[in-house]
Amino acid sequence: MANQAFRSPVPLTSDEEEFMKHEHKRVKLTDEQQEAFDSWAGPKDPDVSDAKFWIERNTELDFNAFSFGYLNLFIKQAVWRYHHREFKAVTLLVRECCVLRVVDELSDKPQWWLKVNDDSIVAKWKSEALEIDWASYIEHAHFTPSMADACISELRKKAEVYEQTGLMPVYDYCTAVIKSDSILTPEFVMSIRDAVKSLEDVPSDCKDWHPNSNDQVLDLVHPSLWPLVYGSSKMLHDRTTSRNKVLSREFQWLPCDVDLNRINGKAKIASYINNLHPVEQAHLYPIIEQLIEKSLPAWDLIYNWEDKFAVQRLVTSNARPLAENETPRNQKDPERNARDKAWFRETHGPPLPDADPEAKDYVKFTAADIKSSDFFGGKDRCQVIVKLANIHLTPENPTYEGGSWHTEGLLNEHIVSTALFYYDCENITDCTLNFRTCANREELDDSDSRTSLDYEQYDWWSIKQAFAIDPRGHTLQNVGSVHTRGGRALFFPNLLQHQVFPFKLADPSKPGHRKIVALFLVDPAIPVISTSNVPPQQKHWWPAEPKIEPLLAPAPDDQGLIQWETAQKEWANSEDAWLKARENWEQAVSRDKWPIGMEEAKELRKELMAGRTWMKEKEAGWLKTEWNFCEH
Repeated sequence: MANQAFRSPVPLTSDEEEFMKHEHKRVKLTDEQQEAFDSWAGPKDPDVSDAKFWIERNTELDFNAFSFGYLNLFIKQAVWRYHHREFKAVTLLVRECCVLRVVDELSDKPQWWLKVNDDSIVAKWKSEALEIDWASYIEHAHFTPSMADACISELRKKAEVYEQTGLMPVYDYCTAVIKSDSILTPEFVMSIRDAVKSLEDVPSDCKDWHPNSNDQVLDLVHPSLWPLVYGSSKMLHDRTTSRNKVLSREFQWLPCDVDLNRINGKAKIASYINNLHPVEQAHLYPIIEQLIEKSLPAWDLIYNWEDKFAVQRLVTSNARPLAENETPRNQKDPERNARDKAWFRETHGPPLPDADPEAKDYVKFTAADIKSSDFFGGKDRCQVIVKLANIHLTPENPTYEGGSWHTEGLLNEHIVSTALFYYDCENITDCTLNFRTCANREELDDSDSRTSLDYEQYDWWSIKQAFAIDPRGHTLQNVGSVHTRGGRALFFPNLLQHQVFPFKLADPSKPGHRKIVALFLVDPAIPVISTSNVPPQQKHWWPAEPKIEPLLAPAPDDQGLIQWETAQKEWANSEDAWLKARENWEQAVSRDKWPIGMEEAKELRKELMAGRTWMKEKEAGWLKTEWNFCEH
């Protein structure tokens, strides 16, 4: 299947909208047909001819019912709508946030899945939960015995899943974070450490310290080096891209293609991993394949979560309605507000829902829902971006200041999930990965919402008591944090922003480190340009002299493009073939200034990072929409 580069999603101009309105007077789709068309065309960005065929197949309209210009705009509109359909989670109540935290904390205890069935231990856990200073965690928070019972009930159901699959979903509501302390066995961790040594044991001047990381973050494999450069990177014959049809106008991280066996769930890397030499680092490829295989069940569960397993444990429809004959509050009367607030605290607690220990729908998934094969609706291929990095601390540089809030990649990379494997942590303090996301309650009085809220105008205090939000702040809601201890694997959707919390040396007199493998899953429904399409751009991968081994890098043909497999086969049979390929390559290098050397690659990385920093700042601004409590 050919990969497609997507047009930049922009809204229709006013002239284009007028043209569409004029065309609608002649012929148009029904609302149902337009919704179906948007669902089909939005992620695909199809050609006009494909759109014509779709209309002919799915409506009673003729193949040529719409003009070329109209359909082009119709597709543009569908792509815009698709990429700007914002995910917004339900707004969590304070009490549900507390329940989510307790479930996560208790499932960090050793052998929790066994101990949760021991009544004496459970009684102690409940007592501990009730004694926590909850107000220091979330303002207005408190914890009830029913909430404690509900946590234990939920843990017992999840324990059955964990024992069979090794996966533990936490902070699960509209989406979920999944943790596992059983995937990385001691033997597997040792094999990862041994395999990575060849990337670590390089001369000091060859170490690639991540820019602006204070010489703490050592990049071993990073997708920002030698990415796809639109208009510059070489492409194979059957793949094309255009600068005006991509979401980032300069760069794209390059995933490797991974073949999936639909019967046994095995994963096989089908193209080189960018920045991981397929010959010199061949021993690492089976390790990465195993990590991908171990990620697939969690990724598949996350991929289907919103449609199948989303849950809202606690719902309230009433914050603090106006009492009969009570005079409405005036926002400009601070003295009245102060009196009201004091009186409310004494007499009007909001009617907060309590947890139901007998609820059947707090956990909607079972072990049977976690697949061992046939992932993502039966896809036989997925794409994965690979990253390996170490954080090194020393007595002279003992503190890691943490990271910024972000999601992974840009729109043109279509990353949907992340897997993090913390395979080696030494002499560092406890650290967490924090999560937040956009909440959906700008209009709390939306009568169409299952959780529509009856509240009095300007009654910020009652809303804040019920919901874990600042009603006069932005709509980003903190979901919770997960410990990132050594030997743990974490999986989470790219719908959640995440942030690495600061940590430091446990013993400040000795060095310490944290080493991770990060895998980013590209949306299986939207394949992107990959290393199957772009031959290696690393100049140092190309052989300097003829050898009697297979060609380590592909050779250009007479058009300056690459025929990797042909060159490999020819070279294997003849050193003369290599010399000819080498001559062609040198001609291409002199003509196209390609492949790319390390210094140029680092300059390109600066450009890529600058562009992404700007985009992430814009994203932060877009996401920090303020709550809009309707005036009524």
